[in-house]
Amino acid sequence: MNSTFDRSYIKDVLPKRLDNYMKEFEADVSLNETNIHDKTLLRASLAAKWCRYEYEEKKAKEIMEEKMEKLKEKAQEELFKQQNDAIVNRTVPEMAVKLKVNQIIGKSPAYNKIKDELKYQDDVLRFIAEAKQIISQFGFDIKNSIEILKLENI
Repeated sequence: MNSTFDRSYIKDVLPKRLDNYMKEFEADVSLNETNIHDKTLLRASLAAKWCRYEYEEKKAKEIMEEKMEKLKEKAQEELFKQQNDAIVNRTVPEMAVKLKVNQIIGKSPAYNKIKDELKYQDDVLRFIAEAKQIISQFGFDIKNSIEILKLENI
């Protein structure tokens, strides 16, 4: 095996979901003489599938962001309860309250877990957007492949 294709050093670097999407995409755009007819007929379905994936992943991101916001609100409510008198009397500036909430929430394992998931979620969404772009141009690849096969059979 050629060492330039040995990618074992990056095993488990990507989140499993992103890795699965990449493998699925690779299969979707793999083109050869035996599957060119099927790929030609399936191109629209492939585009629809990747559009659905993008919608699902964007919705998942929205849910994560809502969970983070709820955790922030909960921390803020707890802080208000603890410092109610100072806040009501305006002896504690609003910015100080926000900073304190960020300190509290930054120590929350649940919040940090969602924050990490959001980082990966952005990677997933970027990949899907790129996959959709490639799928949109896949018809040209199919057409070019057919032309090459025609030339080879002359």
